[in-house]
This record gives sequence, structure tokens and C-alpha cells, in this order.
Amino acid sequence: MAVQPFKRDTSQPAAVPPAAQAPNQADAPVPRTPGQAPENDAPVQPDPAPKGPQGQGLVAGFKADPRKYILSGAGLLLALFVGYQGVHWLVAGRYEIATDNAYIRADIATISPKVQGYVEQVHVTDNQAVKAGDLLVTLEVADYATRVSEAAASLQQAVAAQAQARAGVAAAEANLQTAAAQIAAQRDRLAQSKASAAAAEADATLAANDLVRYTELSEKGHYPKASLDAVATKAQAARAGLDQSKAGITTAQSELSVSQANYHRAEEDLESAKAAVAGADAQVEAAQARVDAAKLDATRTELRAPFDGVVANRVVAAGQLLNPGQQTMSIVPVSEAYIVANFKETQVERMRAGQEVDIHVDAYPDMKVTGTLDSIAPATGGQFSLIPMDTATGNFTKIVQRVPVRVKISDDALASGLMRPGLSVEATVIAKGVDG
Repeated sequence: MAVQPFKRDTSQPAAVPPAAQAPNQADAPVPRTPGQAPENDAPVQPDPAPKGPQGQGLVAGFKADPRKYILSGAGLLLALFVGYQGVHWLVAGRYEIATDNAYIRADIATISPKVQGYVEQVHVTDNQAVKAGDLLVTLEVADYATRVSEAAASLQQAVAAQAQARAGVAAAEANLQTAAAQIAAQRDRLAQSKASAAAAEADATLAANDLVRYTELSEKGHYPKASLDAVATKAQAARAGLDQSKAGITTAQSELSVSQANYHRAEEDLESAKAAVAGADAQVEAAQARVDAAKLDATRTELRAPFDGVVANRVVAAGQLLNPGQQTMSIVPVSEAYIVANFKETQVERMRAGQEVDIHVDAYPDMKVTGTLDSIAPATGGQFSLIPMDTATGNFTKIVQRVPVRVKISDDALASGLMRPGLSVEATVIAKGVDG
């Protein structure tokens, strides 16, 4: 660039201020070392700024560089930011333990029937809020009503058989009592026969002694022989009576044995009758159980909500045949949602149940959510995987494990109904007051 000549006004002498008389350091030549090339060989153009109205002379220096102010402002902002971050770390940051590996969870219930049947009516739709006990699906109940009637008829038959068995017990008890009475009578007859035999034996002994005595007297002529025949006949009759009494004893003993056998048989019949009653009672209980089961199956044709929640994933329609255990829909307890945050194993040292947790929900970035640390899992998540890691085989590579931590969401956030299971969140545990 060529240097333009500077025209000085000679019409009026200019009074140059002292500042203008001083040489400008920016215009002073820069000393060079031998062999150094000049940095800028272009001529320097003087400041074309005009003089002031007072004729103050040349403006000192060049215009200020705006980059100075930009760099100064940026440095000030950086210093303020670093200072704020330092204060924040000192006051709260050092107590915060954060993770973005966290999700909202809920104990979702899958609604399935316990009995088989055709769907008569579906009473809810997707995303509908329901209360505990609300009717969800109704199955056809006619078949189960018929089963209830059949089970009730079987119960009546079992009750009749039970009454008959109990009547048999009463008859067996009566027979047993009769047999016992017969035994007592036969024992009395036996005792009477024995007494008669004893009397007959005494008579026979007396008659035999009389016969011996009268025979001796007859041989000496002191007793007539005609009377001796009568004594002999009497002795013979006494012996016959004794034999008859002994036979009566035998007969009485035989009859007593028969009565005792009848008594034992009556006892067996009584036991059998009692066993029949027990069997009849069991039949009645079984029939009653079938009635109760049929009634229970009839009530199971109505599927109801187990708790408050929202209907989701409804896959049932009217007229569809459902089998036991087949999925119809799900109930999501939004009001009982919680968070499972997976912290690194190096972060759980200062975590305790009851600590405050700041929650940032990705779906609602402007919503402030708080919670409470509920519990810490007893094992890392890897222990419950399908194939747990085995560090004793192959090459070992240390991997930081994750520990699931359950966080209870505040009631205000749950009341909003926005804490939907599956949403991603960032959880920050405030571990203030806990030493490492």
C-alpha cells in the first residue's frame, strides 16, 4: 500500500499538544537482529482522522481492538462459571450421586381367566382407568349354572346315603344290645343248670348211700327185700337226674357260646355300620366341595380388576373362547409406580434408605419430581441374568457392575398420573450427612 502524503494547513499555526509531540511507540521501528527479515514491509498508513475543531493535532495511536473486550468478557464469564461450580460442588455437588440408567417401573398385573368359556361382554377399553373390583370381562355362565345344579343333586344323594348309614348304625347297636342280653340270660341258665346238677349229685349220692345201707340191712334180715328194690330204683333215678343236670350244663354252656358269638358279630356289624357312616360323611363332604367348586367356577366367569390402575394391552373381544391362563389385558398401577435406578458398584457406598432423590424425567424436562431411596438390591443385576458371568473361566476383564436401587416416587408426582412405567429418568441421590 502506498503512503499518501500528509498535507499540513499553513494558513494557521497549529499548536500541537504534548501528547501529540511524543513519539508513538506503535510507530517506532522495531529493532531487528542481523539476518532477520522484516515482519511487515508494507508502509504504515497514518491515521486519517481529522483534527479536532480546536486543532488538537493527530489522534494518538490507532483505534482499540474489539477482541480485547470479547476475550475479557469471556474470561469473566468463565471465572464466574468456575466459581459457581466450585461453590455448588462444595455446598451440594459433592453429596450428589447420579445415574441415567434408571427407569420407571410398576407391578403390572396380567388379567387371565381361571375357567374356560366364551366371552359374553368386554366392559372396558384401552387406557381406561379402573378401580379395584370393577368388572372387566364377563364369560357365559349357563354351563357353570348347570354344573352347580348337578353338584347340588349329587349332594342330596350323598345326604340320603348318610342318613341310611346312620340308621344302619342304630340297628347294629340294637342287635349288639340284644346279643348282650342273650349272653346274660344264658349265663343265668348255666348257673341254674349247675345248681340243679349240684342238687342232683347230692340226691344221687344220698340214694347210693341208702342203697348200700339198706342192702346190708336186707342181707342181715333187718330190711325187707321188696323195699330194697325201691331204694335201688330211687338211687338209679337220682343218678339219671344227675346225668340230666350235667347235660343241661353242657347245653347252657353251648348256648352261652352261641350268644357270645352273636355278640361279637353284632360288634362287627356296628363297626361296619360306623365305617359306612364315615364313608357317607366323606361322600357328603365331597359332594359339598363339588357344589362349592361349581359355584366358585360360576363366579370366576367375571374377571375383575385386582387394584386401581389403567387398562392396557387389551387383546380380548366378545365371542372369543378363553382358556385358563390366557391373557386378556393388563392393569397398570400408575399410582403405585416406582423407579429402579442401576448405580455403579462404586457409587453405593454412601447410599442409605430414606435419602432424598432428585428425579429428572426425560419425557417431562420441566417437571420437578422428587423421591425417596426405598431399598438397595441384595445382589448386582448380573447375578440374576440368564447366564451369570463366570470370572473363573477364560480371560478376565473387570467390568463395573450395576446395583439396582428402588426409589419411591413422591405422592404429588404419582397423583399427576404422568409416571408411566418404562419412561427413562435420571436419578440423583442426595447422600448428605453420610460418611464414606
